Amino acid sequence: MRFHDRFFHLAKGIVGMMITSIAGYTRFIFPVVLLLSNMTFAESVQDTQYVGSKDASLFVEIAGVDKENPLILFLHGGPGDVELGLVPFQATTGRKLEEKYLVAYLHQRGAGKSPEVKDATLTIDNHLGDVRSIVNFLKNFYKKDKITLIGHSWGGALAALYASKHPEELDNIVFISSFQDAQAQAKTSFDATLQWFKGEGNELAIDELKQYQDNPEDNYFFLSKWASRANGSIANGVDIHRFIVDQNINNEFPGWEERRGVLAGKMEEELQAFSVNGGIDSIQVPALFVVGNKDTITTSSQVKADFERYSGHKCLSILEDSHHLPFLDAEEALSESLLLFLESGHCANFVL
Repeated sequence: MRFHDRFFHLAKGIVGMMITSIAGYTRFIFPVVLLLSNMTFAESVQDTQYVGSKDASLFVEIAGVDKENPLILFLHGGPGDVELGLVPFQATTGRKLEEKYLVAYLHQRGAGKSPEVKDATLTIDNHLGDVRSIVNFLKNFYKKDKITLIGHSWGGALAALYASKHPEELDNIVFISSFQDAQAQAKTSFDATLQWFKGEGNELAIDELKQYQDNPEDNYFFLSKWASRANGSIANGVDIHRFIVDQNINNEFPGWEERRGVLAGKMEEELQAFSVNGGIDSIQVPALFVVGNKDTITTSSQVKADFERYSGHKCLSILEDSHHLPFLDAEEALSESLLLFLESGHCANFVL
């Protein structure tokens, strides 16, 4: 017998004894019996599933204190960055969201706990189809009409692309440190990163960044490498190695660094040309744009430009002293911003 059933029968017995011994007060106690008989108890969710999607099997974890709460799907960056994109979000901001929402964490194809896939299947179109498969599964399984997408970095680009195809399915969209045009993102990232290392006098960084400038297609690694180290590192003031140890990531995801590099590398050429092409400019789904003011990967200037173009209800939060992983270096401000927007549609007062 479940806890709430035992509680209900116990309560009825107590009330029954009270009615027997104090018959004169029956008219006051009877409403209590009706109240108890109509009580409902939240059913929490802590579930994992493998969902089929075309030629892939996708691992998704779903958590929340009440399965009746609104549904959120989180899309991590990378591609392939479960370990430093999904795990820290889930361990920080995600846990706070789970108190009021049913949150699903997707390990994208070939990443994290999702099985490996053939290289040829690592395409943007297949990732888009994967999100479609997961959204359909979640809506059907948990009996929801709509869903909110939260995307970080590449995951936000994927969310934007999905929104351009299926806006009617979405309650809200949240873009965290994200971009909608890879060429524009790369240019602002290069400018901000080069400026930083010129100020630092780091000749190696300057030389490799200029190699990227001369030949972006073959030297994109140099931009990625130095952008994540500029302006306080990818998580400003946070010991990433300590986080990896504390979260047991090396044991939970053996060989994750190599695997992550392979996944991103296989999609690099397609990603460099990625653009939503204005596909969400006319969408009216409420959207929150979040970026750290120290982010040299997806800069605040680029996010502001995306925000200005968006025509639906929108909010912009620029987080002070935060880089590309705000769920690690600005977790409190990020959580406050998300919850305020999702619950009320209002904008947190973090814009600089």
